[in-house]
Amino acid sequence: MADIAETILQAYDDRRQIAPISHRHPSFDLEAAYGVSDRIITARMARGMVPVGWKIGFTNRTIWEEYGVHAPIWAPVYDRTVRSAGEDGQPTDLDAEAFVEPRLEPEIMFRIANVPRSDMDDRTLLGCLDGIAHGFEIVQSVYADWRFSPADTVAAAAMHGALIVGPVTPIDHAAADQLIADLSRFQIVLMCDGAEMDRGDAANVLGSPLSALRHLLAGLEARPMVRGINAGDIISTGTVTRALPISPGQTWSTRVEGLALPGMRMRVTGGEQTIARLVERAAQGRFHLENPDSCESPEAFEHAVADGSEAESALSKLLYRNPADLAEARQTIDSRTSALSQSWKNSLAP
Repeated sequence: MADIAETILQAYDDRRQIAPISHRHPSFDLEAAYGVSDRIITARMARGMVPVGWKIGFTNRTIWEEYGVHAPIWAPVYDRTVRSAGEDGQPTDLDAEAFVEPRLEPEIMFRIANVPRSDMDDRTLLGCLDGIAHGFEIVQSVYADWRFSPADTVAAAAMHGALIVGPVTPIDHAAADQLIADLSRFQIVLMCDGAEMDRGDAANVLGSPLSALRHLLAGLEARPMVRGINAGDIISTGTVTRALPISPGQTWSTRVEGLALPGMRMRVTGGEQTIARLVERAAQGRFHLENPDSCESPEAFEHAVADGSEAESALSKLLYRNPADLAEARQTIDSRTSALSQSWKNSLAP
Protein backbone atom coordinates (compact mmCIF):
# COMPACT_ATOMS: atom_id res chain seq x y z
CA MET A 1 0.00 0.00 0.00
CA ALA A 2 2.91 2.35 0.66
CA ASP A 3 3.93 2.37 -3.00
CA ILE A 4 0.36 3.12 -4.10
CA ALA A 5 0.10 6.02 -1.66
CA GLU A 6 3.44 7.41 -2.85
CA THR A 7 2.36 7.10 -6.50
CA ILE A 8 -0.83 9.06 -5.85
CA LEU A 9 0.91 11.73 -3.78
CA GLN A 10 3.55 12.19 -6.47
CA ALA A 11 0.85 12.50 -9.13
CA TYR A 12 -0.83 15.26 -7.13
CA ASP A 13 2.52 16.97 -6.55
CA ASP A 14 3.34 16.87 -10.26
CA ARG A 15 -0.25 17.65 -11.34
CA ARG A 16 -0.27 14.70 -13.70
CA GLN A 17 -2.54 11.73 -14.24
CA ILE A 18 -1.99 8.02 -13.67
CA ALA A 19 -3.77 4.82 -14.57
CA PRO A 20 -6.45 3.83 -12.06
CA ILE A 21 -5.05 1.62 -9.30
CA SER A 22 -7.78 -0.93 -9.96
CA HIS A 23 -6.45 -1.45 -13.50
CA ARG A 24 -3.13 -2.68 -12.12
CA HIS A 25 -4.60 -4.40 -9.08
CA PRO A 26 -8.00 -5.91 -10.02
CA SER A 27 -8.63 -7.03 -6.42
CA PHE A 28 -8.13 -3.50 -5.06
CA ASP A 29 -11.20 -2.88 -2.88
CA LEU A 30 -12.56 -0.21 -0.53
CA GLU A 31 -10.86 -1.63 2.56
CA ALA A 32 -7.50 -1.50 0.80
CA ALA A 33 -8.31 1.97 -0.54
CA TYR A 34 -8.98 3.37 2.93
CA GLY A 35 -5.66 1.85 3.96
CA VAL A 36 -3.99 3.86 1.20
CA SER A 37 -5.93 6.94 2.31
CA ASP A 38 -4.59 6.47 5.84
CA ARG A 39 -1.05 6.40 4.50
CA ILE A 40 -1.67 9.60 2.54
CA ILE A 41 -3.00 11.32 5.68
CA THR A 42 0.12 10.24 7.59
CA ALA A 43 2.43 11.38 4.79
CA ARG A 44 0.75 14.77 4.49
CA MET A 45 0.88 15.33 8.25
CA ALA A 46 4.60 14.48 8.10
CA ARG A 47 4.92 17.27 5.52
CA GLY A 48 3.41 19.70 8.03
CA MET A 49 -0.14 19.70 6.64
CA VAL A 50 -2.69 19.92 9.46
CA PRO A 51 -6.11 18.23 9.06
CA VAL A 52 -8.85 20.76 9.87
CA GLY A 53 -11.94 18.79 8.91
CA TRP A 54 -13.45 16.30 6.49
CA LYS A 55 -15.03 16.25 3.05
CA ILE A 56 -17.77 13.82 2.14
CA GLY A 57 -17.95 12.87 -1.52
CA PHE A 58 -20.61 11.30 -3.72
CA THR A 59 -23.48 12.05 -1.36
CA ASN A 60 -25.44 13.13 -4.45
CA ARG A 61 -27.18 9.97 -5.69
CA THR A 62 -28.06 11.64 -8.99
CA ILE A 63 -24.40 11.49 -10.09
CA TRP A 64 -23.61 7.93 -8.93
CA GLU A 65 -24.25 6.36 -12.32
CA GLU A 66 -22.19 9.06 -14.08
CA TYR A 67 -19.12 8.18 -12.00
CA GLY A 68 -19.77 4.47 -11.40
CA VAL A 69 -20.03 4.79 -7.61
CA HIS A 70 -22.77 3.61 -5.27
CA ALA A 71 -21.98 5.08 -1.85
CA PRO A 72 -20.42 8.20 -0.30
CA ILE A 73 -16.70 8.44 0.45
CA TRP A 74 -14.65 10.67 2.75
CA ALA A 75 -11.19 12.11 3.42
CA PRO A 76 -9.65 14.92 5.49
CA VAL A 77 -9.23 18.51 4.37
CA TYR A 78 -6.14 20.46 5.45
CA ASP A 79 -5.01 23.89 6.54
CA ARG A 80 -3.29 24.23 3.14
CA THR A 81 -6.40 23.25 1.14
CA VAL A 82 -9.06 25.22 3.07
CA ARG A 83 -9.54 28.97 2.68
CA SER A 84 -12.17 31.57 3.45
CA ALA A 85 -14.25 33.13 0.68
CA GLY A 86 -13.84 36.76 -0.32
CA GLU A 87 -15.42 39.32 1.97
CA ASP A 88 -18.43 41.53 1.18
CA GLY A 89 -19.43 39.44 -1.81
CA GLN A 90 -16.08 39.85 -3.58
CA PRO A 91 -15.14 36.84 -5.73
CA THR A 92 -12.46 34.45 -4.57
CA ASP A 93 -9.71 33.83 -7.13
CA LEU A 94 -8.78 30.22 -7.83
CA ASP A 95 -5.81 29.19 -9.98
CA ALA A 96 -7.05 26.27 -12.06
CA GLU A 97 -3.49 25.23 -12.90
CA ALA A 98 -2.98 24.07 -9.32
CA PHE A 99 -5.33 21.13 -9.97
CA VAL A 100 -5.77 18.19 -12.32
CA GLU A 101 -9.03 18.27 -14.31
CA PRO A 102 -10.72 20.42 -11.65
CA ARG A 103 -14.47 20.48 -11.08
CA LEU A 104 -16.60 22.63 -8.81
CA GLU A 105 -19.12 21.45 -6.22
CA PRO A 106 -21.44 23.79 -4.24
CA GLU A 107 -21.90 22.41 -0.74
CA ILE A 108 -23.26 23.01 2.75
CA MET A 109 -20.67 22.90 5.54
CA PHE A 110 -20.89 22.46 9.30
CA ARG A 111 -18.50 23.40 12.09
CA ILE A 112 -18.15 20.87 14.92
CA ALA A 113 -18.49 22.09 18.52
CA ASN A 114 -18.63 18.69 20.25
CA VAL A 115 -17.83 15.39 18.55
CA PRO A 116 -21.16 13.74 17.63
CA ARG A 117 -22.16 10.07 17.19
CA SER A 118 -24.01 8.43 14.33
CA ASP A 119 -26.83 7.17 16.59
CA MET A 120 -27.97 10.70 17.46
CA ASP A 121 -31.26 12.06 16.14
CA ASP A 122 -31.23 15.25 14.07
CA ARG A 123 -31.84 17.59 17.01
CA THR A 124 -29.08 16.06 19.14
CA LEU A 125 -26.75 15.95 16.15
CA LEU A 126 -27.41 19.62 15.40
CA GLY A 127 -26.67 20.37 19.05
CA CYS A 128 -23.07 19.23 18.45
CA LEU A 129 -22.60 21.89 15.75
CA ASP A 130 -22.02 25.60 16.27
CA GLY A 131 -21.82 26.94 12.71
CA ILE A 132 -23.16 26.44 9.20
CA ALA A 133 -21.81 27.79 5.91
CA HIS A 134 -22.14 27.49 2.16
CA GLY A 135 -19.05 27.09 0.03
CA PHE A 136 -17.30 25.41 -2.87
CA GLU A 137 -15.23 22.28 -2.94
CA ILE A 138 -12.80 21.95 -5.83
CA VAL A 139 -12.37 18.31 -6.70
CA GLN A 140 -9.79 16.92 -9.10
CA SER A 141 -8.93 13.64 -10.77
CA VAL A 142 -5.53 12.04 -11.14
CA TYR A 143 -7.36 9.55 -13.38
CA ALA A 144 -7.93 10.74 -16.95
CA ASP A 145 -11.45 11.80 -17.95
CA TRP A 146 -12.75 11.06 -14.46
CA ARG A 147 -12.80 7.31 -15.14
CA PHE A 148 -12.24 5.17 -12.05
CA SER A 149 -13.64 2.60 -9.65
CA PRO A 150 -15.05 3.53 -6.22
CA ALA A 151 -11.87 2.23 -4.58
CA ASP A 152 -9.74 4.43 -6.86
CA THR A 153 -11.55 7.55 -5.64
CA VAL A 154 -11.07 6.67 -1.97
CA ALA A 155 -7.35 5.98 -2.49
CA ALA A 156 -6.95 9.35 -4.22
CA ALA A 157 -7.88 11.23 -1.02
CA ALA A 158 -11.53 11.33 -2.16
CA MET A 159 -10.49 13.61 -5.06
CA HIS A 160 -10.15 16.62 -2.73
CA GLY A 161 -8.43 19.70 -4.13
CA ALA A 162 -9.56 22.75 -2.17
CA LEU A 163 -12.36 23.95 0.06
CA ILE A 164 -13.56 27.56 -0.10
CA VAL A 165 -15.71 28.29 2.94
CA GLY A 166 -18.21 31.14 2.93
CA PRO A 167 -19.15 33.12 6.03
CA VAL A 168 -19.86 30.77 8.94
CA THR A 169 -23.24 31.58 10.50
CA PRO A 170 -23.69 30.67 14.17
CA ILE A 171 -26.44 28.09 14.68
CA ASP A 172 -29.43 29.32 16.70
CA HIS A 173 -30.26 26.20 18.70
CA ALA A 174 -33.47 27.79 19.96
CA ALA A 175 -34.71 27.51 16.36
CA ALA A 176 -33.31 24.00 15.80
CA ASP A 177 -36.57 22.49 14.51
CA GLN A 178 -36.88 25.17 11.83
CA LEU A 179 -33.26 24.72 10.70
CA ILE A 180 -33.67 20.94 10.56
CA ALA A 181 -36.73 21.39 8.35
CA ASP A 182 -34.93 23.93 6.13
CA LEU A 183 -31.96 21.58 5.73
CA SER A 184 -34.31 19.01 4.21
CA ARG A 185 -35.78 21.29 1.53
CA PHE A 186 -33.31 24.05 0.49
CA GLN A 187 -32.03 24.55 -3.06
CA ILE A 188 -28.80 25.86 -4.57
CA VAL A 189 -28.62 27.41 -8.04
CA LEU A 190 -25.19 27.20 -9.71
CA MET A 191 -24.25 29.77 -12.34
CA CYS A 192 -21.29 30.41 -14.66
CA ASP A 193 -20.81 33.93 -16.00
CA GLY A 194 -24.37 34.69 -14.95
CA ALA A 195 -25.99 31.75 -16.79
CA GLU A 196 -27.66 28.99 -14.79
CA MET A 197 -25.75 25.73 -15.21
CA ASP A 198 -27.52 23.48 -12.72
CA ARG A 199 -29.61 23.47 -9.58
CA GLY A 200 -30.03 20.93 -6.83
CA ASP A 201 -31.80 20.47 -3.54
CA ALA A 202 -31.43 18.80 -0.17
CA ALA A 203 -32.64 15.49 -1.55
CA ASN A 204 -29.35 15.28 -3.47
CA VAL A 205 -27.35 15.17 -0.22
CA LEU A 206 -28.80 11.94 1.15
CA GLY A 207 -31.95 13.90 1.97
CA SER A 208 -30.19 16.46 4.18
CA PRO A 209 -26.64 17.56 5.02
CA LEU A 210 -27.34 16.18 8.50
CA SER A 211 -27.88 12.74 6.95
CA ALA A 212 -24.58 13.08 5.11
CA LEU A 213 -22.81 13.97 8.36
CA ARG A 214 -24.40 10.96 10.07
CA HIS A 215 -23.15 8.72 7.24
CA LEU A 216 -19.60 10.02 7.74
CA LEU A 217 -19.82 9.41 11.49
CA ALA A 218 -21.04 5.84 10.96
CA GLY A 219 -18.27 5.18 8.46
CA LEU A 220 -15.54 6.41 10.78
CA GLU A 221 -17.03 4.48 13.69
CA ALA A 222 -17.04 1.28 11.63
CA ARG A 223 -13.62 1.87 10.12
CA PRO A 224 -11.56 4.34 12.21
CA MET A 225 -8.81 6.23 10.41
CA VAL A 226 -5.54 7.68 11.68
CA ARG A 227 -7.32 10.97 12.33
CA GLY A 228 -10.93 11.24 13.50
CA ILE A 229 -13.35 14.14 13.87
CA ASN A 230 -12.33 16.88 16.31
CA ALA A 231 -14.02 19.94 17.79
CA GLY A 232 -13.52 22.89 15.44
CA ASP A 233 -13.52 20.72 12.31
CA ILE A 234 -15.25 21.91 9.15
CA ILE A 235 -17.34 19.16 7.55
CA SER A 236 -18.23 19.60 3.89
CA THR A 237 -21.30 17.48 3.25
CA GLY A 238 -21.18 16.86 -0.49
CA THR A 239 -22.25 18.51 -3.72
CA VAL A 240 -25.84 19.66 -4.12
CA THR A 241 -25.57 19.92 -7.93
CA ARG A 242 -23.55 18.04 -10.51
CA ALA A 243 -19.78 18.55 -10.31
CA LEU A 244 -18.97 20.78 -13.29
CA PRO A 245 -15.58 21.40 -14.98
CA ILE A 246 -14.02 24.83 -14.52
CA SER A 247 -11.73 26.82 -16.83
CA PRO A 248 -9.68 30.01 -16.54
CA GLY A 249 -11.65 33.15 -17.33
CA GLN A 250 -14.92 31.89 -15.85
CA THR A 251 -16.74 33.38 -12.87
CA TRP A 252 -18.90 30.94 -10.92
CA SER A 253 -21.61 31.96 -8.48
CA THR A 254 -24.46 30.49 -6.49
CA ARG A 255 -27.79 31.46 -4.98
CA VAL A 256 -29.03 29.63 -1.89
CA GLU A 257 -32.81 29.32 -1.55
CA GLY A 258 -34.43 28.20 1.71
CA LEU A 259 -31.42 28.73 3.98
CA ALA A 260 -30.23 32.07 5.36
CA LEU A 261 -26.79 31.75 3.80
CA PRO A 262 -25.13 34.07 1.27
CA GLY A 263 -24.24 32.86 -2.20
CA MET A 264 -20.68 32.32 -3.41
CA ARG A 265 -18.61 33.95 -6.17
CA MET A 266 -15.39 32.48 -7.52
CA ARG A 267 -13.23 33.71 -10.40
CA VAL A 268 -11.13 31.04 -12.13
CA THR A 269 -7.64 32.20 -13.06
CA GLY A 270 -4.71 30.48 -14.75
CA GLY A 271 -0.95 30.74 -14.92
CA GLU A 272 1.53 30.99 -17.79
CA GLN A 273 0.86 27.46 -19.02
CA THR A 274 -2.85 28.18 -19.35
CA ILE A 275 -2.16 31.41 -21.23
CA ALA A 276 0.25 29.60 -23.57
CA ARG A 277 -2.36 26.91 -24.31
CA LEU A 278 -5.06 29.50 -25.00
CA VAL A 279 -2.73 31.50 -27.27
CA GLU A 280 -1.92 28.39 -29.29
CA ARG A 281 -5.60 27.43 -29.62
CA ALA A 282 -6.48 30.97 -30.70
CA ALA A 283 -3.69 31.02 -33.28
CA GLN A 284 -4.75 27.64 -34.67
CA GLY A 285 -8.31 28.92 -34.99
CA ARG A 286 -7.23 32.06 -36.84
CA PHE A 287 -4.91 30.08 -39.09
CA HIS A 288 -7.75 27.79 -40.19
CA LEU A 289 -10.13 30.75 -40.55
CA GLU A 290 -7.68 32.45 -42.91
CA ASN A 291 -6.84 29.19 -44.70
CA PRO A 292 -10.04 27.10 -44.94
CA ASP A 293 -8.38 24.60 -47.28
CA SER A 294 -6.08 23.56 -44.43
CA CYS A 295 -9.01 21.68 -42.88
CA GLU A 296 -9.98 18.20 -43.99
CA SER A 297 -13.72 18.91 -43.98
CA PRO A 298 -16.25 21.69 -43.39
CA GLU A 299 -16.98 20.15 -39.99
CA ALA A 300 -13.28 20.29 -39.04
CA PHE A 301 -13.16 23.92 -40.18
CA GLU A 302 -16.15 24.87 -38.05
CA HIS A 303 -14.71 23.07 -35.02
CA ALA A 304 -11.29 24.71 -35.39
CA VAL A 305 -12.73 28.21 -35.78
CA ALA A 306 -15.13 27.76 -32.86
CA ASP A 307 -12.34 26.44 -30.64
CA GLY A 308 -10.11 29.37 -31.55
CA SER A 309 -12.88 31.85 -30.84
CA GLU A 310 -13.56 30.23 -27.48
CA ALA A 311 -9.85 30.44 -26.61
CA GLU A 312 -9.69 34.15 -27.50
CA SER A 313 -12.75 34.84 -25.38
CA ALA A 314 -11.21 32.95 -22.44
CA LEU A 315 -7.98 34.95 -22.82
CA SER A 316 -9.89 38.23 -22.76
CA LYS A 317 -11.70 37.23 -19.57
CA LEU A 318 -8.52 35.93 -17.98
CA LEU A 319 -6.40 39.01 -18.71
CA TYR A 320 -8.97 41.80 -18.66
CA ARG A 321 -7.38 43.26 -15.53
CA ASN A 322 -3.97 43.31 -17.24
CA PRO A 323 -4.29 45.20 -20.56
CA ALA A 324 -0.55 45.03 -21.26
CA ASP A 325 -0.51 41.23 -20.87
CA LEU A 326 -3.61 40.93 -23.06
CA ALA A 327 -2.01 43.08 -25.77
CA GLU A 328 1.12 40.92 -25.63
CA ALA A 329 -0.95 37.74 -25.92
CA ARG A 330 -2.76 39.11 -28.96
CA GLN A 331 0.55 40.01 -30.60
CA THR A 332 1.78 36.48 -29.97
CA ILE A 333 -1.40 35.11 -31.57
CA ASP A 334 -0.78 37.28 -34.64
CA SER A 335 2.83 36.12 -34.92
CA ARG A 336 1.97 32.48 -34.40
CA THR A 337 -0.87 32.68 -36.95
CA SER A 338 1.51 34.13 -39.56
CA ALA A 339 4.07 31.40 -38.84
CA LEU A 340 1.46 28.64 -39.18
CA SER A 341 0.18 30.11 -42.46
CA GLN A 342 3.67 30.45 -43.91
CA SER A 343 4.60 26.90 -42.89
CA TRP A 344 1.42 25.51 -44.45
CA LYS A 345 1.91 27.43 -47.72
CA ASN A 346 5.54 26.29 -47.92
CA SER A 347 4.36 22.69 -47.56
CA LEU A 348 2.15 23.16 -50.65
CA ALA A 349 4.94 24.56 -52.81
CA PRO A 350 6.17 22.21 -55.56
